[in-house]
Amino acid sequence: MSQFAGDLRRLRERAGSPPYRELSKRANYSASTLSDAAGGRRLPTLAVTLAYVRACDGDVAGWQERWYQTVAMNSVPSPEEVDEEIPYPGPEAFSARQARYFFGREDLVEQLSRGLAERRLVAVSGPSGSGKSSLLEAGLIGDPGRGRIVLRLSPGPHPLRECAIQLAAVNGGSALRLHQELTADPAGLHLRVRQFLAGRGTEAELLIVVDRFEEIFTHCHDENEREAFVAVLLHAVREPDSRIRLVLGVRSDFAGRCGRYPGIATALSAGHRVDTGPMTAEQLRSAILRPAITAERQLEGALVATIMAEAAGQRGALPLVAQAMRRTWQRGHGATLTLAMYRASGGISRAVVDTAEKVFSELDELRRRQARDVFIRLTTLDPVGYDTRRRLPARELDPAAGAVVARLIDARLVTADADGLELAHDALIRDWPRLRRWLSTDRDSLRLHRRLTETAELWERANHDPAPLYRGSQLDETTALAGRVMLTHREHSFLNASLQAREREAHHAHSSARWFRRLMAAMVIVSGLAAVSAAVAARERRQPSAPCW
Repeated sequence: MSQFAGDLRRLRERAGSPPYRELSKRANYSASTLSDAAGGRRLPTLAVTLAYVRACDGDVAGWQERWYQTVAMNSVPSPEEVDEEIPYPGPEAFSARQARYFFGREDLVEQLSRGLAERRLVAVSGPSGSGKSSLLEAGLIGDPGRGRIVLRLSPGPHPLRECAIQLAAVNGGSALRLHQELTADPAGLHLRVRQFLAGRGTEAELLIVVDRFEEIFTHCHDENEREAFVAVLLHAVREPDSRIRLVLGVRSDFAGRCGRYPGIATALSAGHRVDTGPMTAEQLRSAILRPAITAERQLEGALVATIMAEAAGQRGALPLVAQAMRRTWQRGHGATLTLAMYRASGGISRAVVDTAEKVFSELDELRRRQARDVFIRLTTLDPVGYDTRRRLPARELDPAAGAVVARLIDARLVTADADGLELAHDALIRDWPRLRRWLSTDRDSLRLHRRLTETAELWERANHDPAPLYRGSQLDETTALAGRVMLTHREHSFLNASLQAREREAHHAHSSARWFRRLMAAMVIVSGLAAVSAAVAARERRQPSAPCW
């Protein structure tokens, strides 16, 4: 740590040795905090380190990696591959075989079970990253005491085909023939299941779990197949002699689109659906602590408290907690996982930053530009640099950005619900060097763009009233912005309307000036004629009258 602190001091020297009071203004941390960071008594936090480096114009990405290496060298040995089963699934959902490690949602499991006992169709709804898939897999399917026959599927681009494949896997039939039957007749699923269960007793039922039901909108682009798939499912649970129970996992931002199907809309109505809302503090503690206890390990109290503090108020924190705990487990030596091990793994911050960088690197050039635009729109720009998350209404983005948004949601970097989109964790803004660089470069342009976004929204809501349109230098500045940032269709339309209004005003002004010039010319002519007339009249008055004889 002493070498780390010494290099921080040398970085400050290369920056011209600015006083710590000046660094404090640049870094938005107190002078004493920055001085302690370079003092060497203890390792500064990652956020303080990066703020110090940014204030000294250093290589933020390089120093971030060095911070993680320093933590690792001063705490525990490097992680090793472990053969044992790890009770934390990482960024993925809990699977059915990991059910014994699934804690914190016992009340929702009970609520879901009661709903299935009372109704043949139950919906599980919640924002992305809230644990719907884990609830369905580990909480429902993975419960060994139920003894159900389960058919699980995600719709994908061809939901009828997927349903036929999974049904064939359960009853041993031909997937091709089943697909033909389901396509030809909505009763196909109901009849096949009745036939399959005929010799299994009167109580036997098939539980169909459709996770990611929103894929009928996001992945399936054939309207006819989408309608046929929904018709098959609803017919199967509405028949009086039905032996099917159906559970749909739906992202809450798609609940409105499901309203076109009355049966599903009823299941999603208040009082019928199961909501995977935020965990309480006690539920979160259970989800962190009890998987390790089940696997006969302990967690240091300081570790639990730190994770809970970092996850508090973060809507998409659950997958990040699981990912950070999995990394900590891989560094674990002995019967207890400690805070030092957690910090050596990088914690939630490292989990989200690594994921963001990996996802971004996999995108092509166009989608990288779209992703940059989305991340910036998801950030509230603070005048003094304390940027925070921003709730982004889905209507603000063009449909062309849908593929990128879906990728960010699947990677648990962005959460989505009925109110819009939001960054999964503040660590993206605070610790991801790439986003920090985007936000710190040309902030005047970013603020100008944000004002354009807000004004264009106001203009559209006002039914294109011309009052909000830009004029003068404001229009000139914003028009120049178009080449530096990605504008949505609404923002382009607003700018075009402003430019057209300026052209109309200029044309009107030109016409008015021409009319005024003609008027002045006419007035000059009239004035001249009047002057000539007056002169003639005056001359006639001066001439003597002819004598009268």
